[in-house]
Amino acid sequence: MDPGSLLMLVVVMTIFYFVLVRPQKKRATEHAALLATLAPGDEVVTIGGAYGFVNRVEEDLVFLEVSEGIEIRFNKSAISRKVQATTETDEEPVEELETTVEAAEPNGNLPPSP
Repeated sequence: MDPGSLLMLVVVMTIFYFVLVRPQKKRATEHAALLATLAPGDEVVTIGGAYGFVNRVEEDLVFLEVSEGIEIRFNKSAISRKVQATTETDEEPVEELETTVEAAEPNGNLPPSP
């Protein structure tokens, strides 16, 4: 194997590591930290898109209250993320837009604007 081919192989493997392996390890570490910090009262989203509040956490299970009096049991690894609580000051007021609709004349032209 010539040195040029060996160098190219090393470069490709390095790029592969930094583009695929390293980010995946980082995400896995962050997810493990999230699961370790789950506590009752946290609002979470499952990988299936279900929102709920953590009622209790057992070894491999999380019990979520999805509606008042309705609790669903999930595998701990099914928790995707915590929902960030928003405060009233975080929300920007929505401005109402005034729109007008002009009817077209029978020949298809719009009337002149005043």
